[in-house]
Amino acid sequence: MAAAETNLHRARACAGVVLYKPDPVLLRRQAEALRGQRLFAFANGPVDAEALAALAPADLRLIESAENIGLGRGLNAVTEAALAERFSHIMLLDQDSEPPPDMLDRLAARSLVLEQRDKIAVLTPLLVPPAEGFYKPIRYERRGPARRDGLTPLDFAPTSGSLINLEAYAAVGPFRDDFFIAGIDVEWGFRAWDRGWGTYLAPELVMPHRWGEAVSAEELGKPQILRHSNLRNYYYARNVIATARLAHVPFRWRVKSCAALAAQIAILATKGRKHSWHPIQAGLLDGLRGKLGPAPDTMK
Repeated sequence: MAAAETNLHRARACAGVVLYKPDPVLLRRQAEALRGQRLFAFANGPVDAEALAALAPADLRLIESAENIGLGRGLNAVTEAALAERFSHIMLLDQDSEPPPDMLDRLAARSLVLEQRDKIAVLTPLLVPPAEGFYKPIRYERRGPARRDGLTPLDFAPTSGSLINLEAYAAVGPFRDDFFIAGIDVEWGFRAWDRGWGTYLAPELVMPHRWGEAVSAEELGKPQILRHSNLRNYYYARNVIATARLAHVPFRWRVKSCAALAAQIAILATKGRKHSWHPIQAGLLDGLRGKLGPAPDTMK
């Protein structure tokens, strides 16, 4: 690829991240990978000076909130800031993501070619566990077999590493900020497909990804509902039910996800901590009622 062509792609694509009590060491690695490239960062509550200084290598545009108003609001803030500055694509990242230095340019270049014939909402790299620590691998929800060009259609893609076509974002609408944290990427992916925009995996582009928290080798097989906090379990149960109630979500996903939730609840009932059922029960009821937004204070 010619240097001029690479510069064109770089000028049209940017990155975005939502910050909540970030690790400055990991944040600096991310900023180094994005050196000189535009990075929109949304601070979900106070961020200390060390963490902000870690972002210096990138061309930073900081958006601040005095308190944690949720991942969805943060994702919308960075995406809409990119739209306002006339970028065509934004690569969304978790605050501990470590993209290779050329990831943004390669995703943007590939997406621009594909968009000549397809309505691409999201192009995602293959996320793999990092070399250090024990992290569970990502399980993709494939929508069909790989295409001749190597892309695999997905129901949705994890937020980290996803290159969002901002034309698609404008057509599909913003992320569900009332979900607050869990399942935001799932719902948006299904909504995009429903409106004619697809999500695709480019397996030749690989990015390390920390899914959840590092665990010991012995805990890798432990059910997530036993490893997560009460607050995480509340959001998990509530947002699975809320997503399953949406008309644009396929029946097959509703059945599969509700069955998985039921199995997780059964495990919690037999092996969980004392009172660990209460957040799940509250999440189920709130999901059925459509009561979304931040979790009740009793869950925190």
